[in-house]
Amino acid sequence: MKVLIVVARRYNGHELWTTLGMLQEAGHEFEVVSTATMIQDEVTHKRNTIVRTLDDLRADEMSHWDGLMVISGNMKDTESYWRDERVLRLVREMQERPLAAICCSVPTIREVARDKRVSFFPLVRSRLLLEEAGAKLSSVSITQDGNLVTAEHQMSSQVWAQTFIEVLETGTSSLALTDSGFVPKGKTRRRLPARLEQLVYDETELERLRQLDIERGKIRE
Repeated sequence: MKVLIVVARRYNGHELWTTLGMLQEAGHEFEVVSTATMIQDEVTHKRNTIVRTLDDLRADEMSHWDGLMVISGNMKDTESYWRDERVLRLVREMQERPLAAICCSVPTIREVARDKRVSFFPLVRSRLLLEEAGAKLSSVSITQDGNLVTAEHQMSSQVWAQTFIEVLETGTSSLALTDSGFVPKGKTRRRLPARLEQLVYDETELERLRQLDIERGKIRE
């Protein structure tokens, strides 16, 4: 079977290499695509070259893929996929096949998650997008609902990938996690105004603030 993997340009190495290793061990083919042919580990900054980008995928080859996985990484890169029409189109076109998303990439598959349970990294804006799309938010770290496999964070990478492989091969999985019933205390955080949300993840703005702190003597360069 062949799996298409969409990764952030600055990818999460633990998620990516764990997934590729397990797909290879299971005997499945895969192709990794991103927004550029040069991608790099978000932590080690090691660079890798891939063959094609999202723009190189042809409409007539979508039937060749048996499943789709979305892997996260640098927050700005990952979050850009939430509204990237190229990625959203892939999700829509492959909605009947096994789909998987992990950590902050989960909102990318929201359009096909209506009435399905999903695990996700608990950002307020992720929650809002998923709720608006009609997804059922799960409190366990990994969730399989039909053809959809989602996970909360990178520490779930191995079980997440294995669950996806089982769904790919058999249509179901042996995953059996139970909600503990724990309810966190405290009030729900209010959403930041759109302008502030953008600034928080604007690297140029973060660098500007860092330089101001250097000038004020708050930190050393």
